[in-house]
Order: sequence, then structure tokens, then C-alpha cells
Amino acid sequence: MASPDTAGDLLPAGRGAAPPVPAGFLRRSLAAAIDAAVLIAFLFADYYLLVAGLGWQVDRVSAGPVDYVFILTAAVFAWLYCAGAESSGRGRTLGKALLGLAVRDRDGQVPGLGRASLRFVARFATLATALVGWFAILVTKRRQALHDLIAGTVVVVDDRAPV
Repeated sequence: MASPDTAGDLLPAGRGAAPPVPAGFLRRSLAAAIDAAVLIAFLFADYYLLVAGLGWQVDRVSAGPVDYVFILTAAVFAWLYCAGAESSGRGRTLGKALLGLAVRDRDGQVPGLGRASLRFVARFATLATALVGWFAILVTKRRQALHDLIAGTVVVVDDRAPV
């Protein structure tokens, strides 16, 4: 049985097209940094809206309603931003679009919402390995991080217009 890294090479996007090129470590890292900045900016906006905008009080002794709303809102936004963007249109978040990258499944297609959601959840496995799972990009044939291996996705170079 083939390993997940080598099973099913990427297929070309169209007739006579060359297979997509897996994205490298540095380019993916820069795209991830941009996406992290977007998520952090949302966290600040979310917190500001709940605390300053709505006047909610933050209880520092124990978790309160504002904490639960903040966490739920942040989690839903992060999922929509990552899985929603990667499963629609061209399969890219803002960071990937700016760096000319896109997420594809093994058939070279934009992944569906289920696969993109699995990829989103699997990122926690990458984080849990103290980012060792991220460095798998350097040693896997298709430059896949741990969450890509789990979800059956690959990030490819896609230099079309970012929109």
C-alpha cells in the first residue's frame, strides 16, 4: 500500500495542462502568517465589539458569558475564513491568494467543505506537534504539512489573479 504522501499523484487541471506544482515552505509560511494576522485582527475586533461596543464585563475569576460568546464567535469565524475560503471559488484564503497559492485535493480540484473542514480541524494536530507537523512540508514529496496529509490535500502554486 502506498503511503499517504505518495498515494494518488495530482492530476492536471485540464486537458494538456501540466500537473500543479506543490508550494514550498517559505511561500506557505508567509501565506500562513498573513492568514494569522487576519485571524488575530478579527479576535481584537470581536473582543472590542463585545467588551467596549456592547459594554459587556469580563470576569477574570472565572469564565463568563462574554468569554463563551467570544470563543464561539472566534471559532466560527476562523472555520468560515479557512474552510469556507478553501472550499469555494479558487480554494484560497487571503494569504494564499496574495502569495499565488491554492488548496487542492488529490484530483487537483478545490476541496469540498467537508475536506476543507477536516483540514481546518487537523491544523490542531499540526499545532499539537509543536509545529513539527508544519516542517513535514520540507520532507514530503508533495510538500504537505501534517494537516494536508490527514485531509488528503496539497497546497499548490496558482499564480492567477488573487481574487
